[in-house]
Amino acid sequence: MRLGKYLSSLTKSELESLKELLNLTDDEEKVFNCLAKGKSKTQTSIKCAVSCSTVDNRIKSINKKLERIQKRTT
Repeated sequence: MRLGKYLSSLTKSELESLKELLNLTDDEEKVFNCLAKGKSKTQTSIKCAVSCSTVDNRIKSINKKLERIQKRTT
């Protein structure tokens, strides 16, 4: 599942819990918050004042952290 679609399907309390578990950097958290609100990569890059490729890199980083958490809980 795509990260943005997954995040936008979570409740506010689930998102807050997930943010704590992921231990996001400030930059990753900005991207996380935009995706959780259903923003596209382009909208996220504008909001965060970074390039689309930077948004892609931060999404990859968030996904890696998410995968690590999922492996620990299975």
